[in-house]
Amino acid sequence: MNKYNTPPHYQGTIQPIDLINAQDLNFNLGNVVKYVCRAGKKQGENILTDLEKAKDYINFEIERVKQWTNDNAKK
Repeated sequence: MNKYNTPPHYQGTIQPIDLINAQDLNFNLGNVVKYVCRAGKKQGENILTDLEKAKDYINFEIERVKQWTNDNAKK
C-alpha cells in the first residue's frame, strides 16, 4: 500500500495490510488487526466502536475454530 492510498487513520510505521499479509491472517483475524490499529483514529468514530468491531471478529473466529474442531473430532 502506498502513502497516497493510505487513509490517515492507518498512518504508522507498519501498515495493517502489511502485517495481515505477513502473518497470513484470515478474514476474521485480519479485521481484528485493522480495527485495533485504527481504534480511536478514524474521524467520526470513537475508540469503543472500533474495539467492539474487533471483539465481534474475535468472536466470529472463536466460533469458526470451535466448529472446525467439532467437525474434525467427528472424523
